[in-house]
Amino acid sequence: MKLAHGFFITLLALVITMPSYAAITTVVISGLGGNAEYKEQFASYATRIADEARRSAGSPQDVIMVRGDAAKRSIILGLLNNLSKGKPLDTLVVYLIGHGSFDGEIYKFNIPGADITGDEIINALNALKTRRQLIVVATSASGALLEPLARDNRVVITATKNGRERNAVQFPRYLVEALSGRTADTDKNEIISAQEMFAYTDRAVANHYETEKLLASEHPRISGTLAENIEVARYGTLLARKASIPEKLLTQRDDISARINALRLRKDDLNEDDYFDLLEPLMLELSGIQTAIDQAGTTKNAN
Repeated sequence: MKLAHGFFITLLALVITMPSYAAITTVVISGLGGNAEYKEQFASYATRIADEARRSAGSPQDVIMVRGDAAKRSIILGLLNNLSKGKPLDTLVVYLIGHGSFDGEIYKFNIPGADITGDEIINALNALKTRRQLIVVATSASGALLEPLARDNRVVITATKNGRERNAVQFPRYLVEALSGRTADTDKNEIISAQEMFAYTDRAVANHYETEKLLASEHPRISGTLAENIEVARYGTLLARKASIPEKLLTQRDDISARINALRLRKDDLNEDDYFDLLEPLMLELSGIQTAIDQAGTTKNAN
């Protein structure tokens, strides 16, 4: 017996806001700042972003930070290359914090020694075996990478709209605020998604220039369809709950959620009955797994 379409529409709305527990590997790379003042600021922002990632992950080994003299081209490329040699990653989040440059053709992330180019970053990321990626380029001129980095399984966030916005950016400052506070969590599910992080930071950057009565020299951008489904921070009861749930259940739930979201993207190409015929078994399967997850979390937390 088929259930009413309205029922599935309601459940689909819930899926969008249900927390993802996928394994997340976070890499934070702190580059140069252009001058001593910005260097210290960017290093501080990068450290705080890594701290927030460790707090949310609950396992420090899943967060890698590269900074100072260690942030050299060979080390960064070697790190990304090593990630490609291990088992496939579920979700990879990469933050590039610092100063970038663009000469009209080549983007460069400024680091000690020889800068690393946009093409080198892209090639290294493309070689990784990951289900999905979030790449945050929080540098001046970062908009030059918005389109070149784009991929079906990747969300790209840049501090500027193109490579011509070359002034030092305020974006990392408000990125830290988005990750460390609850204000960015608009749906109040104790998880901050990549979309929520971007929305908060984008608004805060615009407010900064309005408050200071300055002409905005940066306009953040985002691309990719997975931003709602990639978590960047969590807080509250979910931190404890995550550790108590079997990894197999979490993986199954994320796989089904990904299939549902892929179906959502095809909705306009299907007639209504076909769409709900495909949606119904996925929603029922997800409901069963979510019940098992809820029971596992409740049982272990009670113990």
